[in-house]
Order: sequence, then C-alpha cells, then structure tokens
Amino acid sequence: MTTGIAYNKIVGKLQALDEYLGYLKDLQKVNKKSFLADYHQFGLGEHYLHLSIEVLLDVAKMVIIAFNFPRPEENRDVFRVLHDKKVMSEKLYNQLMGASGFRNVLIHEYEKINRERVYEYLQNDIDQFREFKRQALRFLAKQK
Repeated sequence: MTTGIAYNKIVGKLQALDEYLGYLKDLQKVNKKSFLADYHQFGLGEHYLHLSIEVLLDVAKMVIIAFNFPRPEENRDVFRVLHDKKVMSEKLYNQLMGASGFRNVLIHEYEKINRERVYEYLQNDIDQFREFKRQALRFLAKQK
C-alpha cells in the first residue's frame, strides 16, 4: 500500500470515527439510570464503542503497514508498535492499552458485558479516541 493510498484510507476511517463519536457524545448525555435500564441506549453505546475501537485498531494497522513498521502478532500490540515508533505519546499508549481488551469483551464475551462498565467507559474513555485521531493525523502530516 502506498503512503498516499494509505493516507486516504486512514482519513476515511477517521471520518467514520467522527461520526461514531458524535453518537457517543449524544449517549453521554443520558443519565446512568436510564442508560442501564434502556436496552436501546445500552445497545447503541455498546455498538458505537465497538466500532470506534475497531477504527483505532484499523488505523493503527494501516499505519504499521504503510510505514513498514514491525507487525504485531495480536491486536493489543498495535498500539505498542505505534508508541515505539513515536506515532503516539506514552500517555495515549497507556490509555489505549485497555481498548483492545474492552473490544474483546464486546465481541467475544458479550454475554458477560457489564452495563455499568459500558456506561463508565462511555463517560470517561472516549476522549482518548479523539486524541488518537489527532496524534495519527499529526504523524501523517509530518511524513508528507
């Protein structure tokens, strides 16, 4: 994949992330009691958190491929590679370490999903998605 093609694909993914984050921002306004009781609200939160994490993982993998960085064996290691290659800060790396684990719960252990944990993630952890976008775009801009 050439860097120009990769850049366009990454930007497309990040535009989708903006859309998902808009939906999540709306869901942040729902009070906890309503969120926990309403399967519509909870389902939307779960879904858009999952999609947002998938975008982060996809973008990280695209950057790794485009710049011929070492390929990790597992999803959880993609953020380590970006950190090691100075694509993201130490702080963001530490924040995102839980994202791939949370994704695995959403996908593979869905029968165990704790609604309160989804609500807390929604309230406290989605700013890291915006920060990932900012740092990824900054890195790409420096490479042009």
